[in-house]
Amino acid sequence: MATVMASGSGLRSPPTPRSSAPSPRPSAPSPRPTFDSDLLRAYMKKLLQTTLQSASWPEPRDRDKVKAWMKEIGERVKERMIEIQPRGL
Repeated sequence: MATVMASGSGLRSPPTPRSSAPSPRPSAPSPRPTFDSDLLRAYMKKLLQTTLQSASWPEPRDRDKVKAWMKEIGERVKERMIEIQPRGL
């Protein structure tokens, strides 16, 4: 049985690993292109302004209108994400 060190505050240190075999993951992550989130953020800000500028919150019975807005905005954002970085998503 592994011994666990107790500190004065009652916290325990983690047990030592049983195997000294190397981790299956490489120590250096594979190079992955970074996504330009600032570019997408600017697009989304403009998209929301232009899409919703003349809109008013519909009555509860018009939930379908809100769903349609969300679907359209979501699809346009996804398309823009693919334009920004077509690979690696």
